[in-house]
Amino acid sequence: MPVYRPRTRLVNFRLSEDEYLTLKDTCARSGARSVSDYARAAVLSGSPPAPALSSSSPCSDRWERLETVVNQLESRVIQLIEKEPVSSNG
Repeated sequence: MPVYRPRTRLVNFRLSEDEYLTLKDTCARSGARSVSDYARAAVLSGSPPAPALSSSSPCSDRWERLETVVNQLESRVIQLIEKEPVSSNG
């Protein structure tokens, strides 16, 4: 069971209304429990989270990766079929 340390430090910064709405939307799409968790993870990782930088959603990114893998598998299957001698016995 993990040991949790109490969080006693507070960091504040200001956002415009548009920035805040973008942050909330990105947070929701990422699956984070809260804006605080999302911001903490982004800051501690040392780089901005990817969804905040792109207009694509995490779901569309997954679909693109899945499509790439399916295309690679399809190419490999075609290569294997072309190498396999066809049997006349069925």
